[in-house]
Amino acid sequence: MATFRPSLFFFFAFFLLFLTSATPLAVSSLVNPNPFKPPRIPYSDHCNHIVPESPTDPSPSAASSPASLAFDVSFFSGGDSFFNRNQPRSSDVKSASFRAKSIRKTLGDGGIYRVEARLTLQISRTSGDLGQRNMIQVTQIDGRRIPVSFMGGQSFELYGFWSERTGRVCLVGSAQVLSPFGTYKPFDARLMLSYSNESNIYGSLVKGVLESVSNQSDFKTVSILGARNTPLNYEYKLLEESNAECGRNSEESLSVESVLGGLCKVFEGRSHVYRTTDCGINRTCSSGVEYMSLLSLLCDGEKMRMVLSFSNTSGVSRLFSFDPRTALVAEGAWDVEKNRFCGVACRILNFTDSLSNAKVGDCSLRLSLRFPASLSIKRRAPVVGELWSAKTGRIEFSSLSDPLWRFSGLRYEYTESERVSKLCKSRSKSKGKHYPDAQTSDMRFVMSVKYPGGVRSARASPYFVGDRLYHDLLVRGEGAGVTRIIPMNVTKSFTNITYMIRFLNPVSESRGDIFAEGTYDKETGELCMVGCQSVKLNSTMTVDCSLAIRFKFSPIDSRSDDRLKGTIESTREKIDPLYVGRMEVASRSIYVHQAKESVWRMDFEIAMVLISNTLSCLFVGMQLYHMSKHQETLPFISIAMATLLVLGHMIPLLLNFEEIFKSSRNQGSLFFENDRWLEAKEIVVRIVTMIAFLLECRLLQLAWSARKAAKNHHHRDSVWKAEKMVCYVCLPLYVTGGLIAWLVNRNRTPKRVVYIGKPRAARNLLYRPVTLKRSFQRPSLWKDLKSYGGLMLDAFLLPQILFNGFSNSDAKALAASFYGGHSFVRLLPHAYDLYRSHSYGKILDWSFIYASHKVDYYSTAWDVIILCIGFVFAVVVFLQQRFGGRCFIPKRFIEDGLIHRITNRCGDACACNPGQKKRKRMKKLKEVCCLQTRRVKVLEISDCGGCFQELKQMIHFLDNLECLEILKVGVDPDKNSELVRANVMPLPRLSSKCTIQFI
Repeated sequence: MATFRPSLFFFFAFFLLFLTSATPLAVSSLVNPNPFKPPRIPYSDHCNHIVPESPTDPSPSAASSPASLAFDVSFFSGGDSFFNRNQPRSSDVKSASFRAKSIRKTLGDGGIYRVEARLTLQISRTSGDLGQRNMIQVTQIDGRRIPVSFMGGQSFELYGFWSERTGRVCLVGSAQVLSPFGTYKPFDARLMLSYSNESNIYGSLVKGVLESVSNQSDFKTVSILGARNTPLNYEYKLLEESNAECGRNSEESLSVESVLGGLCKVFEGRSHVYRTTDCGINRTCSSGVEYMSLLSLLCDGEKMRMVLSFSNTSGVSRLFSFDPRTALVAEGAWDVEKNRFCGVACRILNFTDSLSNAKVGDCSLRLSLRFPASLSIKRRAPVVGELWSAKTGRIEFSSLSDPLWRFSGLRYEYTESERVSKLCKSRSKSKGKHYPDAQTSDMRFVMSVKYPGGVRSARASPYFVGDRLYHDLLVRGEGAGVTRIIPMNVTKSFTNITYMIRFLNPVSESRGDIFAEGTYDKETGELCMVGCQSVKLNSTMTVDCSLAIRFKFSPIDSRSDDRLKGTIESTREKIDPLYVGRMEVASRSIYVHQAKESVWRMDFEIAMVLISNTLSCLFVGMQLYHMSKHQETLPFISIAMATLLVLGHMIPLLLNFEEIFKSSRNQGSLFFENDRWLEAKEIVVRIVTMIAFLLECRLLQLAWSARKAAKNHHHRDSVWKAEKMVCYVCLPLYVTGGLIAWLVNRNRTPKRVVYIGKPRAARNLLYRPVTLKRSFQRPSLWKDLKSYGGLMLDAFLLPQILFNGFSNSDAKALAASFYGGHSFVRLLPHAYDLYRSHSYGKILDWSFIYASHKVDYYSTAWDVIILCIGFVFAVVVFLQQRFGGRCFIPKRFIEDGLIHRITNRCGDACACNPGQKKRKRMKKLKEVCCLQTRRVKVLEISDCGGCFQELKQMIHFLDNLECLEILKVGVDPDKNSELVRANVMPLPRLSSKCTIQFI
């Protein structure tokens, strides 16, 4: 028979846990092959006639700024073979970026520099709405190594030379290009770029060609047209023309000094999208609204150089579209007297036949940008502008996404006060209830909007409270030591307020975001507003300002699951084309004080998880110590109980313990500002859980080995028989419970679940970290089965109780610290849940870490039941180990299975055989043996040595058991077994059916 080898067992356990704990980075490092290193292409064979090769100057002063040749805004044509695309899509945005890694001067007086650089070709499809993600295909030309990323990009490194006198650059490099058949093939290329020597708006274009230097019939030459990032010593040549005329709008505007960070901070970094009100400049807008993108390339104080691009869709791409058909190059400066930016925009000409012939010209367009001093419900853009010329007319545009907090002097004009007063009627005050303050973060929330066609998620946030920016009130009012600012238009109860309601998912093409203004009553928690929404009707965008919005906040100390409920409905007639049906609104966001309490509670619960696992390790260690001191009790430990405990710690490790901290993974680490601190806590908890798992594996291994190593095979068989009886009872019980959980899950009435996903940009607990679900569905079966598994662990003593009962063992196999302490660890979460449910309610059940509702049955009823069962089980084990495994069963039900032990003390052999001291008292009583009332049919005597006391006890049994049919006598073959047989066989028997068997 094979023996159990603990060393192999623990090796397998560590190996399994290592695999389940391996990070994706470690796995990817194992499977990724070494990068391909192609041979260098001789420069002299392909580029020497364009820019002659020269030796590099080794002196430190020979290095030049790599930014002088860089460009990130560009357009290219061709190159579809790089992306395995046969037909380009109209929505694609093609862009090439060029970054020099090193520029060093060469020896000689020719003004020639050695260049090492990287060229990246990218294609990005425009998304359907602002803020929505999109995918980018990347081909990087970078020749020394080719890292194959998950997006399938290829890379080359190019090296070559740049002539400062002629402005020409010639570079060569190689790549491994992914073919349509999934294989990589080598690609050798030459890149030629042409830079203008003019450092002004007319010389801002970069033209280039990427062509193959090998025989590749399927490759077409790539033509590149770009705009240089920062030309050296750039000269603003058109400032005088820009100041001649600078817009016709005479409304009050903010000065550049009142803008936080100045002009450059407003436009730096990213592309800004503006909505236009005409389609005349580039004649690309056949109907509806056209959009304009603006990207600042160079900003120097109050001067700025930029590029503009027009599109018929509001889609957003990660790349700036520099299509020469719709792009403009502009420059200008801020006019202090007029408080606006005045500029000149130029077209790109002569690109039809070839991009190499493109040039900047026709600078007849004028541009102005300004920052309005006041906003209203119909004029809410912080940046507005105009673009016009004498030939094509005038376009007005306004920003879509510029943050208001940057414009500190901005005011708001409430123009719909009369409509609001008619719509919002005062109601009775709520006594004893407190509602959120209008100047706190409690006014922001995420909600679900149920409309006749489905459900959408939305984020609502105030823009102005009174006449002050909501962002400024938060910053100033919550700062330490800063006096609270009371804005104007705020009475004791009512506060004028404006809101922006942004719809997140799903995206609607017909209706956009809602901007609303109205009043908020702090004493009743009612928010009443009128709103405007952009609507697309018959391919024409219009604004519908007929929305009536009514929200009702719950009290800040409420235990309700809903923080807010309300409606959004149209005041138009149903036959009106702009009529929209009634929309039901609900929010399950939480208040700020709840978020702060939850952060403290979750820190406490993580500590409780760590303490619980540490205590589990301690109690298992004490049990192992107990087993080393009382090795004779090892066979009486239930294998089923030990296996259940091992599985209880192994399954969380196999299923990745991060699921307990699920909110910190798939939902973006929502609970804590310091995600690394959460990860550190999680690692500690996993380590302690692994230690507890290994200690319980050791417990199981010792119990198993003790049974296998038992010398007395009769005793061993009886113990295994009791273990089998435990399995016969427990397995059907556990399977039946699992089937009941499955049937309950199947028969549970599906409910329409509408949860709101937390916005990606939010980094606090004010938004619920759950996923938007918009279909009828029942709770997950896997969740119910996990909860049932937790219930099995709560009753982990059940197999041991059954084992003690079947074997009638009173051996102290379990240390009191083990079964008592482990029961305490399992029952403490239920006691804590009783307290938590009364203190926090169910609104925060998604954030529970300790006593998580995902891994056990938690409710008031279940908590009380499990606490009682766990306590009773611990008491039963204590009584069994003190008085015997069947001590709690009445004697009339335990006729079979009586155990009589031979000891050196007189009278202990049989309870019905009195001792010598009692015989004198019983002489006058009729002697009646209790065995005469027992209907015992089988009697087994183990380890019989044939001594006089044993024979006397056998005679006592045979004389009083009248129903006895079989007497089994266990003898040791190594001892005097023949003498035992000779002495036992002649013994008299009361039962005529009794036969004696020797085993």
